[in-house]
Amino acid sequence: MLRTLNLAQRTMKLPKLFASLLPLCLSAPATRLSVPSGPYNVGFTQHIFNHTTPNDPTPGPGNIFLTSIYYPTRSTPLPNTSVPYFDPTSAVIWGDVFNILASDLMSLETTLQWQAPLLSEEEDIEKVKSWPTLVFSPGGGMNAGYFTSLLSDIASRGYTVLSLDHPGEAPYLQLPYGNPGVVGWDIYMPYTDSLIVEMYEYRRAEMLALLGPDGFPALVELYGAYFNTQEFGAFGHSIGAATATGAMDRLDSIVAGFNIDGGLFGDSVNASMIGRPYFMTMNPNHFASDPDTWIPFTERYANESKKEGGWLDWTTVEGSAHLAFSDISLWVELLPKIENATEKVNLGNVTGTRMDEILKKYVRSFWEWVSCGQYDEKLLDGEEEAWPEVVFNAKIRSNEHGTEV
Repeated sequence: MLRTLNLAQRTMKLPKLFASLLPLCLSAPATRLSVPSGPYNVGFTQHIFNHTTPNDPTPGPGNIFLTSIYYPTRSTPLPNTSVPYFDPTSAVIWGDVFNILASDLMSLETTLQWQAPLLSEEEDIEKVKSWPTLVFSPGGGMNAGYFTSLLSDIASRGYTVLSLDHPGEAPYLQLPYGNPGVVGWDIYMPYTDSLIVEMYEYRRAEMLALLGPDGFPALVELYGAYFNTQEFGAFGHSIGAATATGAMDRLDSIVAGFNIDGGLFGDSVNASMIGRPYFMTMNPNHFASDPDTWIPFTERYANESKKEGGWLDWTTVEGSAHLAFSDISLWVELLPKIENATEKVNLGNVTGTRMDEILKKYVRSFWEWVSCGQYDEKLLDGEEEAWPEVVFNAKIRSNEHGTEV
């Protein structure tokens, strides 16, 4: 078994890996992602689970996956001790794609505290225990850490948030606790339809393993933590959204799902939500690039809701593009670009900070309604003046009078 986390640790102590990166982060003026909106600060730790992927199509080892855990803490961040956003290898790879110097990417600073103390007040603990633990799967070929702004914001509201990385899929994945990083597919890897289905299947298997009795629940029991291991929420970006949907189809303990700009692949196309709340948001190009999954999925959900009850929102963020639903749009907005470089990726015409605000607002409003009934009617029931970019394509509500679509 590879070296693992230490949730019981009560003092801030950066592992050798992170400590060695801090000087690099300080070599350029730090650029901090937006401060999380919740009442808590955010702790962070990681765990490497042993799990075999039969005939793994990636260059990775095929016998592990990495889980990052974001959780609320009352610990106050100390100067220059936040978890680094980038490792040097990944900064070079991704900087080349977006015309940003690796040194500037290395200047990105998070508010995450490595293995910060858990909550101690009973009221805080009861909140975390009663709200579902949320599990996130990133877009294809992307590190889950490139959604740090969103994931840390949710954790600051009182949630335990898990994210998944499959070593060998992203161009490079730095592993914790002194384990070597894993070189994966080239960043311009062409994905065939059959390969996408393979990716979906191993990701779904890993999410199910993580939420199964020998995964996260066993880890929580081992360390005596108070995290919820009975109810989960699943969400993801791109193929990660299909992963969440497919896992939701198989696991009744997943009480709700959130699809961030993701088509459906493999058997997730026919997933049954059995009336559980489900939110879908997308960029406008999905109407042309993915007409065969979202509309049938919505229609089937509506038919199921006539019997099972249900709640679904389907929205478009006008002016957005696929990768703008990640931190990447923040990198591009906040950091200097290499002069006279040719744009290689379209991020739409909504600014990074605005996309960040939109996504956080809708994601946290959805989960807070699922968790504690705090329902924002303006936001979740129709187009809102404050967020004109968000357009509703479909809304499904079940009540005693039947299903409203």
